[in-house]
Amino acid sequence: MTAPVGIAATADETTTPMGTKGRGGQKPKQTSFVRDVFGTYGTRALTIALGIVMGVITARTLGPNNRGIFSLVYLLPSTIVTFGKLGLAQASIYSIRRRGIEPHRVAANALLSSIFLGTFFVLITFLSRHYLLATVLRGVPEWAMLIALPLVPVLLFESYFYSILQAMGKFPLYNRRLLIGTCLLVAGMAICLIGFHGGLLAAILVVVCVPIGMDTWLLITVRRWFPFSFRFDLPLLKEELRFGFKSHIQVLAQHLHLRADAYIVAYFLDPTQVAFYTLAVRLAEFMLDVPESIGMVLYPKLAALNDEAMHELTAQACRRTVLVTAIGAAILSLFGPWVIVLWYGEAYAPAGRPLPFVAAGIVMMSLFVLLTRNFTSRNRQQVNVLAGFVALVGNVGLNLFTIPHWGIVGAAMASTISYSLAACLLLYFFSVESKRPWTSLLIPQRSDLRYFVQLTRGAIARAKRLAAQRGK
Repeated sequence: MTAPVGIAATADETTTPMGTKGRGGQKPKQTSFVRDVFGTYGTRALTIALGIVMGVITARTLGPNNRGIFSLVYLLPSTIVTFGKLGLAQASIYSIRRRGIEPHRVAANALLSSIFLGTFFVLITFLSRHYLLATVLRGVPEWAMLIALPLVPVLLFESYFYSILQAMGKFPLYNRRLLIGTCLLVAGMAICLIGFHGGLLAAILVVVCVPIGMDTWLLITVRRWFPFSFRFDLPLLKEELRFGFKSHIQVLAQHLHLRADAYIVAYFLDPTQVAFYTLAVRLAEFMLDVPESIGMVLYPKLAALNDEAMHELTAQACRRTVLVTAIGAAILSLFGPWVIVLWYGEAYAPAGRPLPFVAAGIVMMSLFVLLTRNFTSRNRQQVNVLAGFVALVGNVGLNLFTIPHWGIVGAAMASTISYSLAACLLLYFFSVESKRPWTSLLIPQRSDLRYFVQLTRGAIARAKRLAAQRGK
């Protein structure tokens, strides 16, 4: 008998009693799934802690105005990259896991695509810089924006090649590099901002240089595993783009849904208010690392299951994740404003006002994140696209009304409403297609409660064993 040991149960836990198997007749391995989920979330938990340290350093050394500028400059490359991904990250996983394409063919397309697409979007952004600096980047110096642009092809490369690692099951390597990169960022910030009082310029240079070094290391490592050519595999690229474009529209809508409010705050208000709002959003989004970690491991697993097993695993993951994030949202709403003042200083106290609204929205976004993995695994990205764009339009429309009236609290309210709308749309389509009631994704069952009890007991037992070993 297998005991549930992960927030999302293993595929064996959900399918063995029914006798179902993955596609091709092979049952997914339980231990690897659990190890990958906990390894990925454990890494994210550590990066969260390190991210808090980096946030405290930048907040206290830069001040609210420069911290707001830094937030916008830090956000800009990731937004540009979202436009340029074209779904090739998802297509890489699908090609390797579902279609059995050799990784070296996928890697060649990934490398060259990141170079050509990255260069193209850097050029477009450079030519549009005056318009951007007068609108959604208002208050950002031109030099700060230009320094950040080299990150675009670097982040594209990182997205494509980390997806290859996921497809190959190289989660330990993925997690190790993510953790090392975060450690280097924190160390760089501490040295440059605290040790040398470098200011805004130093902070931007750190977040540009560290990814360049880490991704160079990643490229060398992957080429040692399987040498790949520096030529496009055009037939494969066409197939990847055909599949990936649907995922691209979905990811683009989701990113804009998550980040449009920060740009609209910058347009209507000032960098100081951006600093307050992005700080509240970042604290709340730490909860989103739970479903993101599960979803990262879940997608390759779901792609190998039949529909019935896929729906069962998705429903179980949603129930357990929503329960965890709802508890986290309640705790954050109660204690978050006090924590903000303690960690970041009294100057950032206004960031506590939108926090309860953002936290509530993240709970619904957790449901959205996991459900999108189910539809993508079945090549039904059009459902994700529909839900994402309906919510995006609602989010932008509400922000244009609420921010001028209620400032950053209005932005948080608009986000919560739009996040909930997106999740409810996906919940409806999932319920119809899987023939499962919506309660099967939201209401915890006895097995879920037993799981958390077992998890708690296991953690206590391991802590006692560790203490006993140290006592010897």
